[in-house]
Amino acid sequence: MNLDERIKQIIKENSLKQKEFAKEIGVTESYISAIINRRNLNISQALATLIEEKYGYSSQWVLNGTGPKLKVAGKNRTLSDIHQRAILQVERLNQDQIRAVLAFIRYLEDTEQNRTDNL
Repeated sequence: MNLDERIKQIIKENSLKQKEFAKEIGVTESYISAIINRRNLNISQALATLIEEKYGYSSQWVLNGTGPKLKVAGKNRTLSDIHQRAILQVERLNQDQIRAVLAFIRYLEDTEQNRTDNL
């Protein structure tokens, strides 16, 4: 997988537009366009690290496609990509947002328990 494909995948998996992604990582939309259209085949380590911090994708995977796609979150290194992404997103939340997420999880658990009880 080439750099352009990896960047496209990051944009798609995060439901972003090129312009939004560019703004989030502090580059121009034309810079992202140059990567996607293979006019620019490299990015800096600093930019790859920023992508890792903002979106959870391993900087080495972003740079050259090696290693795990996602930065390993927590101690359980066998989590699926989607689980790792969720953990990375939660790590960036403030306490009130985490409380809201936990309340939602409790709601899901209660809903599932009620569904199971009614079967």
